[in-house]
Amino acid sequence: MKRLVFYFPGYDLRPARQTFHLIRTEFESFLNIRNVDGALSPLTESLEPGGSTVTWNGQVTWPDGKVETRFVQLGWRDIIKPDFQRSWPRTLFDAVASIFRYARAGGYQAVFRSNWAHGIFCLYPAVGLLLYAMACLVPPVLMASTVLRGMAALVPQEYAGLVSWTVLLGGSALWMAAVHMLVSWLEPRSYFRYLVNSWHFIARLARHDHASMLARIEECADLIVAKAKQADEDEELVFVSHSCGTFVAIYILAAVLRRDPDIGRRPGGFAFVTLGPAFDCLGGYGAEHGFGEAMAAVAGSGVDWTDLYSPHDPICGGRTPPVARYALPARGSGGRPEPRRFSVCIPDRMSAQRYRYLRYRFFQLHFCYFLASVRPGLFDFYRLTLGPKRAVPQLEAWAKGQD
Repeated sequence: MKRLVFYFPGYDLRPARQTFHLIRTEFESFLNIRNVDGALSPLTESLEPGGSTVTWNGQVTWPDGKVETRFVQLGWRDIIKPDFQRSWPRTLFDAVASIFRYARAGGYQAVFRSNWAHGIFCLYPAVGLLLYAMACLVPPVLMASTVLRGMAALVPQEYAGLVSWTVLLGGSALWMAAVHMLVSWLEPRSYFRYLVNSWHFIARLARHDHASMLARIEECADLIVAKAKQADEDEELVFVSHSCGTFVAIYILAAVLRRDPDIGRRPGGFAFVTLGPAFDCLGGYGAEHGFGEAMAAVAGSGVDWTDLYSPHDPICGGRTPPVARYALPARGSGGRPEPRRFSVCIPDRMSAQRYRYLRYRFFQLHFCYFLASVRPGLFDFYRLTLGPKRAVPQLEAWAKGQD
């Protein structure tokens, strides 16, 4: 069997080789668990789209035959990186504006109704900004009168005003710099600045106001359609996305369907899979600027779509039915179907020791969808992409707790 897998990641500022290291490590675990032979080729960097797309090949020999899979990781690191490299004052200003727009559109209210844990995650950047502002401003304000009075008593009267204010403002600047350094030091654990920047990116895309990202969506759609035409007739196509990549994947697949409305009916099969979806992050800004139209196009296309989530993953907004919430209303009496949706059962997919380690490390846990499952009957990324069953029958079996 031959398979062509397109993978669209969430935000990942790391080089693609670091992400590939996780996939290779878990693939080796998968081979040991399943007691089969297989291999992944080295990573190959491409020049399209944007020079950040990478490819690799994989093969597994099963008792009933060999499966050969080509992987194409669609690139957008070059697009999001500039949004994460703005000056800190500009970042703060844009973040406040983005959070205000999300609140005004009713995003927080809607996400808390669907999933309180994911609602807390969505609120985290806003609360973090408030705490950051308080840490920077409250101590200097509280100390202002004491500093001014103290310095006035220590220096001659004719210089008291100048010296007092110089000490107060200089000390305040040093304090703010210290707070900023502390936040930067905590960033690998807190992801505060990362999320503040991502909220700005999401707000721009939600308003259809990110020209370079909109162009990349079209480039990715062109690439998928071109490779689908080049693929063998019986070669299966699987489009997988993760985290914040899931809402961008909706745009991409809608663009693919504009080019090839029949791609979901290929003889070899076509499956669309969203892992740990983050639809609420973008949809909370309102679906009227393009997201609702893209969601409706995907839902009404007949493409087999499976949405996988976990209640243990607060970064994932999986409890929200995406079509009912965000697709533009259908004309006529007929509605559009929701995707096939089921939990990946995080505690059952890994050893008890590994689960205890990841349980409250939320940002690491969010990548659980790429960890090899320790027992049959549960979702497994490597079984999906390199397994002997076609993707749709395999996903249907997992939805019933079967292998």
